[in-house]
Amino acid sequence: MMSRVLVDFKATVLEFSRSPSAIFWTLAFPVILMLLFGAIYSGGGGGTYNLYVQDFDESPESIAFLDNMTGTGLVNIVKVNTSSDAAQVISDNSLTSFLIIHAGFGAGLNNTENVTLEFRMDEGSQAALTNYNVVKAVAEQMNLKAQNVTSLISLDVKPLVSDQFKFLDFFLPGVLALTIMNSTVNYMVFTIVEYRNRGIFRKMMTTPLKRPEWLASRILWQMVLGFISLLLIMGIGVYIFDVVVTINLMTLALILAGTALFTAMGMAVAGLIKDEQGAGALAGAVTFPMMFLAGIFFPLEMMPEYLQTIAKAIPLTYLADGLRDSMIYDNMGGALENLIIVSGLALVFAALGTALTRWKQE
Repeated sequence: MMSRVLVDFKATVLEFSRSPSAIFWTLAFPVILMLLFGAIYSGGGGGTYNLYVQDFDESPESIAFLDNMTGTGLVNIVKVNTSSDAAQVISDNSLTSFLIIHAGFGAGLNNTENVTLEFRMDEGSQAALTNYNVVKAVAEQMNLKAQNVTSLISLDVKPLVSDQFKFLDFFLPGVLALTIMNSTVNYMVFTIVEYRNRGIFRKMMTTPLKRPEWLASRILWQMVLGFISLLLIMGIGVYIFDVVVTINLMTLALILAGTALFTAMGMAVAGLIKDEQGAGALAGAVTFPMMFLAGIFFPLEMMPEYLQTIAKAIPLTYLADGLRDSMIYDNMGGALENLIIVSGLALVFAALGTALTRWKQE
């Protein structure tokens, strides 16, 4: 029995060794992951989070408070005009945290009276949690300097959007975007490689069906699967975890555009691989970095600046941001911008995928 196992093992090794692309992508995949996570967690980046602040006091004390936060090296203060509506600023910029310093902050400190800072946050965001800890630490530091007590400056923490929202609500749009990307790219890569190697494409060349038309039919099918995924994710979220998100026309448009984009991307990726051995490794090498760089699991602010730059060039970033804008923040302006980017990328990859895909075995 062992001899038969060894013979089959040897045959598998020989088959694998005959595919340079399979060898490359199989070895490249763990290297990419290690470099990716190493860069994220090595501390090589700025690690600075933006904190939007509305200072209605504008006193030396409030200015000193903000300077102390900047001095930690963990936050970057973004001043918001006091004439602006806080809720609108949060919605327009899809923020995860927002600090309000009310008038009388400095006078209260000088008179050793209790003062309160209003801090609005998405409790499921790492960036918001970091900003909260910085605000809290600086407040405690100023309390000790003022009169060696811990209750002079207090924090009034409020939900960022509404009491009804929780972490899973903010996470769900990212899961939907991730599902669309994974299912479409993997489906297209494996389907095209299989069709090409089995000679199915060669037979399709004898029919009136053209490559753009075949791509359109694949996009249509993946759109159906995308809406099924939406129903499943929403059903589980609503009936099991009580999530509260909004489904509107912008959300549906983003799902359609995202499905078209990643179906076309899968077609383009498949044009770079000729055998089934390397198909899975190549698909993983393409989708996994996007999964971790698109801000779904890790906030972009915690990454090195060069990774943040790369993240801004990743299609999944715009689909996930657009879905959050439409489903959570009700930021239709931001959702529209992301929709335009996703749609434009879909056209680019459709042209690229059609050009790279040949309906013959080379």
